[in-house]
Amino acid sequence: MLFPNLGQYSLTVSNNILEVYATGAWDVGMAKILTDEMAPIARQFEQCPWAAIVDCRRWVMSTPECQGIVREGIFDNIRNGLRRAAYVVDTNHIKYAQLERTHPQMKSDDPILTAYEREYFTNYLDAIKWLREEGYQP
Repeated sequence: MLFPNLGQYSLTVSNNILEVYATGAWDVGMAKILTDEMAPIARQFEQCPWAAIVDCRRWVMSTPECQGIVREGIFDNIRNGLRRAAYVVDTNHIKYAQLERTHPQMKSDDPILTAYEREYFTNYLDAIKWLREEGYQP
């Protein structure tokens, strides 16, 4: 059986939205690289509210150990102003379940989490529409 290449990603900032495009299969190393690269990007928003659109349609999934690393990275982003996250996912329920395990509210009841909302979409344009309705412009 052939396995997909190790994961890859791209990060692009457009106004007050960070676009994350994830592909392939992810391990702990890849999750750490992503969160390490996202940290200075989150800080550049200087505590102003910002949003993320995360395109996971070509992401293959990750090892269970990645979930905690990604969850902590998202929590750090929330501390740095992340207020909305739109996840674009296909209809794969296993993928959805893995993504839900990265939600910071699963492991914390910190009051700062009340300002953060996450939604899932199967269509990229619907995700952008929601972010616009929430006050974020690409």
